Amino acid sequence: MKGLFCSSKASNNEEYKKDVKTRMKILIIIFVTGSITLITSLLAKNMQSVAVSRQMLNVYSGVGTGLIVGSAALWIKNKIILADDEKLKKSRLDSTDERIREIANKAFKAAGTVLLFALYVTGLIGGLFYPFLVRLLLYLICIFFAAYVTAYRIYEKRM
Repeated sequence: MKGLFCSSKASNNEEYKKDVKTRMKILIIIFVTGSITLITSLLAKNMQSVAVSRQMLNVYSGVGTGLIVGSAALWIKNKIILADDEKLKKSRLDSTDERIREIANKAFKAAGTVLLFALYVTGLIGGLFYPFLVRLLLYLICIFFAAYVTAYRIYEKRM
């Protein structure tokens, strides 16, 4: 699996089935979140008293639709994998492959570095026009590092 959160440590198909079923439950939550986002944006578009720009309502509609379609497609894919033992085994082997997991970890680190740099540059440039933006983005960077340190300590104790 090349997905961002698709690695697994399952050693057999039964353990892997549990992992896939857990992912499917998360996909249902994402589907519901997308539905709520889409419905809210559509209701807001039809209300005259909402003070949100049409452009932002269209963005919210697009995000909601994307979450709905993406989660539904992945849920169906996982359902197909669960129905076929051969596909389940292949998917398990792909998601437990150490090489692929290492590539995913390195890709995640690179993406995180690029994201932090982009937040920093956006904050510096955008802060010239919107001072609140620089504070917001720098707070997000601080949240990222705080979450990293906390997660590192938690995983360090578990392993």
